[in-house]
Amino acid sequence: MAGYGNRTILLDFPELSEPGDRVHVIIRNPKTVPLQDLMPPQTPGQEDAQAQLRAGMSVIARLVQAWHVYDATSLADDQPLLPLPATPDLVAKLPMEIQNRISEEIAKVRSAGA
Repeated sequence: MAGYGNRTILLDFPELSEPGDRVHVIIRNPKTVPLQDLMPPQTPGQEDAQAQLRAGMSVIARLVQAWHVYDATSLADDQPLLPLPATPDLVAKLPMEIQNRISEEIAKVRSAGA
């Protein structure tokens, strides 16, 4: 199989997992992604905090390849699984722990000069 190695990164969240469950996200490795895919889209009103947040969610959504995560906005005892494909609206339903971890992977590449 030709191409870059380590094209995906598995992010496990054992502290968010119930016994016998495995909360995880598989993202495209930001090191193997073109810069434009890591940049939020320019939107009118970019200075608006909500617009910036939504733009960041769209970057995360583009990187997600697979996941086993739940809707953190649900108050039900059995929170529903989030479906694929990831969208900005679905990413917004992830716990901050997961959003922050994915953002950290992106930030590592951006800070390295990519």
